[in-house]
Amino acid sequence: MSDKTTYQAIFYGPNVIAAGTPRELEYVNGEYQKEVVIDFTDDGVTAHRTFRLVRATEEPIPYRFVDDEHDEPDGQADIPN
Repeated sequence: MSDKTTYQAIFYGPNVIAAGTPRELEYVNGEYQKEVVIDFTDDGVTAHRTFRLVRATEEPIPYRFVDDEHDEPDGQADIPN
C-alpha cells in the first residue's frame, strides 16, 4: 500500500448509480472496504444499494451489486393546494 488514503473503485449493478463509473473510496484500517452502501433519492424515495468487493486487483477495484433497500415514504402525499 502507498501513503494514499483513498483508492479508485468501480461499481457494477442495476441502474445508472452503478454503471461502471469509478469512484474514490477511503481505506478502512489500511484495507479495501469489503462492503459499500450507496444512498440515493429517486421520486422522494431513498434507496440504499449494497455492493461487495469482488476481488482486490489493480485499481479500479471492482464491486458488485448485492442488495437494494428502500425507505418507505411517510404516507403523506406531496400535493400542492
